[in-house]
Amino acid sequence: MRFLTTTIAVGMVTTAGWMGTEASTGQAPGSTGASFAYVDIQRVAAESTEGQAATARVDELSQEKLAEIEARNTEGQEEVATLSQELQDAQQNLQQGQNVISPEATATLQRQITRLQRDIDRTTADAQADIQRMSQDAEIEVQELQQQLQAQFEQRLVPAIDQLATEQGLSFIFSAQQGLVWADPSLDVTQALVDLVNSATPATPSP
Repeated sequence: MRFLTTTIAVGMVTTAGWMGTEASTGQAPGSTGASFAYVDIQRVAAESTEGQAATARVDELSQEKLAEIEARNTEGQEEVATLSQELQDAQQNLQQGQNVISPEATATLQRQITRLQRDIDRTTADAQADIQRMSQDAEIEVQELQQQLQAQFEQRLVPAIDQLATEQGLSFIFSAQQGLVWADPSLDVTQALVDLVNSATPATPSP
């Protein structure tokens, strides 16, 4: 699971005051020379220090939850393996001693075999139920963290977009993810936005 900012994509058609065709002149240093530009939001999330730190936190939590699920799965397998070995031993004892052991001993082994079969079924079902529950809980927890980090990222991204529009004299900033079929690469101000986000935020999102 990755940290991706998508919910504000529509809001990326940002206006910094209508500037008309005159916006193509008298631009700030590093501007596109046009009254509009575009940014790649996914690239900002991937290349900014805040986005990278958020992705690392999501990956860390995902790996932690995966390790917990794998540990429970291993535990269940080991429990079933132990019970299966006991069942195999009991079945072997019953088969080898069917002509020499007493009826009482035979009945005891049969009850043991029945109990072990029941224990194997119950242990398998319990492990499967635990893994399913843990998987669902992990998915919810990871999604909640993604939403939290995305909200924090967007709180810093929107002011950076406004600042970028003001500094470069832009009337519109479009999103590369929202129906942009082609655009002049010179209109791409993604790197400038990454730099603004990095300069305005700490490297690690607050918990």
